[in-house]
Amino acid sequence: MKKITSIILSLLIIPAIVHSHVRIIEMKPGKEAVLTESPKKVMLQVSKSIENTFSKIEVFNQKEEKVSKDTVFSKNDTVMEVELLDDVKSGEYTVKWICMSLNGHKQNGSYKFTIK
Repeated sequence: MKKITSIILSLLIIPAIVHSHVRIIEMKPGKEAVLTESPKKVMLQVSKSIENTFSKIEVFNQKEEKVSKDTVFSKNDTVMEVELLDDVKSGEYTVKWICMSLNGHKQNGSYKFTIK
């Protein structure tokens, strides 16, 4: 009986845990993108609203210097965007992001894109 109860509880709890995490729906520029000119901004769209106080995007050049402005949120806090500084030149850039869902689950990640 304990085994059946454990299985039932697991089936109820696991979907709630998975559902609580935010998923990245879209990235612009995309992961490993190769661009011919500097984008004006970097955008991430997530699957559900996030706490913008604890969420941000930052973009860094190869020297690990920050080349982005402050994060702006839109579309019910499901879109995060940062404008890039005017002097962004050719090279590899790293986008670092962190977001917290409304129920407190924090996630972070990074990816790179290149400007030729």
